[in-house]
Amino acid sequence: MKIIIFAVLSSLLCLMMACTSQDKSEAGVFFLKGNIQFKDKRFAEAIRFYDEAIKKYPKLTDAYLNKGLALSQLGKSEEAYAALSRALELEDGFHEARMARAEAALVLGRTAQAEDDLSLLTNVYKDSTRFYLVRGNLMVDKNQKGAAYADFDKAILLDPENVEALVNRGAMFFEDGKTKEAGDDFARALALNPAQKEALNNRGLVLLKEGNPGEALGYFEKVLIRTPDDGYALNNKGEALLLLGKRDEALKALSRSLEFKPDNAYALKNMGLYYFSGKDYENAARFLDKAVSLEQNVPGLYGLAGKCHFLLNNSARACQLWALGKVLNDSLAISESVRNCR
Repeated sequence: MKIIIFAVLSSLLCLMMACTSQDKSEAGVFFLKGNIQFKDKRFAEAIRFYDEAIKKYPKLTDAYLNKGLALSQLGKSEEAYAALSRALELEDGFHEARMARAEAALVLGRTAQAEDDLSLLTNVYKDSTRFYLVRGNLMVDKNQKGAAYADFDKAILLDPENVEALVNRGAMFFEDGKTKEAGDDFARALALNPAQKEALNNRGLVLLKEGNPGEALGYFEKVLIRTPDDGYALNNKGEALLLLGKRDEALKALSRSLEFKPDNAYALKNMGLYYFSGKDYENAARFLDKAVSLEQNVPGLYGLAGKCHFLLNNSARACQLWALGKVLNDSLAISESVRNCR
């Protein structure tokens, strides 16, 4: 989820109309300089100017808001949360800051705080596509799928070009096995923004699901051209290469993926699959067992891990894994359990 920065311009007008004292005027100059840096995506420089503005006029809530937005862009969610909270301490009715804090709270996993903030904004932002996008993300975190779908639908109704809402709704469709609907949402998102990383990645996953690893590979490569250290795209690339029989290239991609995301159970499963397909069951078991320990509910993981241990003559461990897989409706685990376990 990306923080939206449209509040910057409205904050600018508010400040310039309020500048009457010398300190406020000097603060306004620093604030303007910060906004210029923000627009140029020089977020660290923007923060420096916002801090100078705050020194000149410590009650400048707009500077705390924009500082929080800049910190969010740098991935400093905890510091962003603190800056936005300070803005709200100074001005409880500062709606833009409350919305931004709800977004920061979601990134930090503070769903209760996000829910509290959003509940205070329901009437204020009843016609805001951004509000429904953020609340939809909250509903996803709370595993309230029906409410999440409703909010994403509303966000897209209010703004058919809301790329993030399309991507997030598409991700839900994909998880629910609605591949066509997911593909349609990702295609719409990419028509609006061909460089949108999540849409590219997810479109590739749809193609993998549809049995087209060659075309899927192209989407993962587009992500990696811009962000070569994206652990998820590297894993997806590795999976596509495995399906294409390009084992050496797959190993390189999967190894790099685990360098950046060592606790990604999907990449660990694919590494296990790499070794399993080469009949190196000991190394396969090592990666698959680690994936199991992370409890990330990777489709087909328990069936494959159990099969690996069965081939290593460890039937007890295999049956234990298959029993767990049966609970998760893992088709391989179910069939192998029926065949080999009592």
